[in-house]
Amino acid sequence: MLPPSVEDGIEDILADHTSGASQIAGMGLKTLEALVRETEGRPSPEQLREAARRIPEAQKTNAALHNVVHLFVRLVEEGQPPEEVLEHLRTELTGAREHVARTFLKLLTKRSKVVTLTFSANVLASLQAAGQADLLERVYVMESRPVNEGRFLLVALTEAGIPATLVPDALGPGLLEDADCALIGADSVLRDGAVINKIGSYALGLAAKDHGKPLYVATESLKFDARFDSSAWAGSPSMPAKEIWDRPPREIDVMNRYFEIVPARLVTMIATERGAYAPETIRTMLAQARAQK
Repeated sequence: MLPPSVEDGIEDILADHTSGASQIAGMGLKTLEALVRETEGRPSPEQLREAARRIPEAQKTNAALHNVVHLFVRLVEEGQPPEEVLEHLRTELTGAREHVARTFLKLLTKRSKVVTLTFSANVLASLQAAGQADLLERVYVMESRPVNEGRFLLVALTEAGIPATLVPDALGPGLLEDADCALIGADSVLRDGAVINKIGSYALGLAAKDHGKPLYVATESLKFDARFDSSAWAGSPSMPAKEIWDRPPREIDVMNRYFEIVPARLVTMIATERGAYAPETIRTMLAQARAQK
């Protein structure tokens, strides 16, 4: 029922394991743009419903992908022009990063050493802003195995002139003894204030708590997910075992998952385009959002 170009877009989202959550949401908008183009600006109700189901399913942990797709479908069903809705959502998604970065700068009150991991557009924008403000002594970037997205962040930081060092995943949490804070992005912020992010984030949060250092999260509010709390989250899907061990001996069991929960108790503040919020404030906000539906 969906045009081939839309099916191609869904496959691209499904296969992308290195882009940040915001970039994946942008791919969702491009896939919707293909739907609008292929239907000459008049997608049928059936096509809209199928798009709302199929596109978010390609990466179930990504709240921004779910939210932008469902918001697009709702606004188009209400009679708004699809092209205008796409432009508005694209502007909101890309424009949020600068404001997230400004919010993070208010949290970073001194020249700091920061530990982070994986690749997040919001984390990159926040660290670039901190670097321009001369607030970064050094950034330690965990590799983020098995796909090694941390390398992409390291390259981007180095190109921006920010002192940055790539470290093994197991080394990162211990660096919080000397570092000033940890900074992560988010695939989702759940209604109990917990954060879904790349594996390694939980250990980083535990280390920050143990050393009395803050764990900051940089994310746009489009990633707030009122549907789930930690107990209701479906969990990260299993990924190919060969990413961990290409040719293991027979009868060897391997587990490979990309995402995990960082409990709200480990999160200090969440920097968004609207301001910085403690997890308990997020709980209140998302409880009100659910009550209004």
